[in-house]
Amino acid sequence: MGKENVWIICHYAQQPPLNTMLRYHNWGKELVKRGYSVTIVAASTIHNTNIDIVERNGKIEDFCDGIRYKYIKTPRYSGNGMQRIKNMLSFCFGLRQFKMEKPDVIITCEAYLFPFVKRYFKNTPTITDTVDLWPESIIEYAGYSKTNPIIKELYRLERNAYLKSDAMIFSMEGGADYLREQKYSSKIDYDRVFHINMGCDLGACDRYLKEFSEQLPWNMNKFNVVYCGSIRPANQVSQICEAAKELYYQGIDIVDFQIYGNGDQLDNLKRFVEENKLPNVHFYGRFKKEQIPGILAHADASLLTYKQVNLMKYGGSQSKLFDYLASGTPIICNAKWGYNLIERYSCGVVTEDQTPDAFVRAIKELLSLSEDEIAKMGQNGRKVAEMYDQPELVDKLCEVIDFVAK
Repeated sequence: MGKENVWIICHYAQQPPLNTMLRYHNWGKELVKRGYSVTIVAASTIHNTNIDIVERNGKIEDFCDGIRYKYIKTPRYSGNGMQRIKNMLSFCFGLRQFKMEKPDVIITCEAYLFPFVKRYFKNTPTITDTVDLWPESIIEYAGYSKTNPIIKELYRLERNAYLKSDAMIFSMEGGADYLREQKYSSKIDYDRVFHINMGCDLGACDRYLKEFSEQLPWNMNKFNVVYCGSIRPANQVSQICEAAKELYYQGIDIVDFQIYGNGDQLDNLKRFVEENKLPNVHFYGRFKKEQIPGILAHADASLLTYKQVNLMKYGGSQSKLFDYLASGTPIICNAKWGYNLIERYSCGVVTEDQTPDAFVRAIKELLSLSEDEIAKMGQNGRKVAEMYDQPELVDKLCEVIDFVAK
């Protein structure tokens, strides 16, 4: 096949630096280098902010790193209620403005978009890329019932997408396992199922590190353990604070916890730290993606924390995991994932369970290691990041594009 005109349709794929989930931008950059024409269609609203990119930039189309961005004007929202549903539907129906366009291949992010894409691009080969197993994740993290009408509709949309897509990509390694557990599993053509993890852009990481000049307000004589990410119930950052409390009360004052990120749990955790007079926990709020390599370069270890749920058996594909791996720091993880890269490649320590005591034991285990053993974990992580660098992943993506375009 000749080089394709590829469209990526994703509600949350706005151009950097406004968006930090760069899966599709990274794909687009690499595809452009290989001669593809790439368009990303996204909503004008930036998730978890009050920013509308169309209002901010004064235009509905832009170019970034050779990628054409098209924005659908959508209403602002906050939280996960009806405002967000209205925003999502506005994006879905807004796709009709592009129905006269002629992409060769469409990659759509998440199954619920599939019927809208096929309504307006009926004969275009379509790849469904799943980075979050909706609605399962909504049920497990937000506590919704499977009998909820919205959840039932999302299940129907998911089934439709998986049965009718020309190919499916799952960021989690166990995506095919998930399909095999569904009632419609016998109708799935598993030759159409592919795995491409979130990965990282090592070139960008290394460039950001060279450009980093910020003086961090840490005590560099301490063992600095760093968390970078959202601070919401699903992220279980409260466990970090509980572990910090246990260590402090045990008289272990060598460890400092440096927490970067924002979310609806941040104020509660700040109060917890203040009420317990913990000198070993420090919050820095929202950060930029470009800062992460420089921050992690000064870390002795990094923290990957999540609420343990059944979905984890299918594996994980968190962006922060690959940021940590790229930095060459050992990782302390509080959750038992299927297909766990940390355990598979000896990149850190995974806790026995989700209690503060287990977290403390994991930290003590890391502290008991020699400098060479800790360095080896970090080196292992960097090697894994090289395996999941964007050029490697886009090699696989090109195979999927060729598969549906033939």
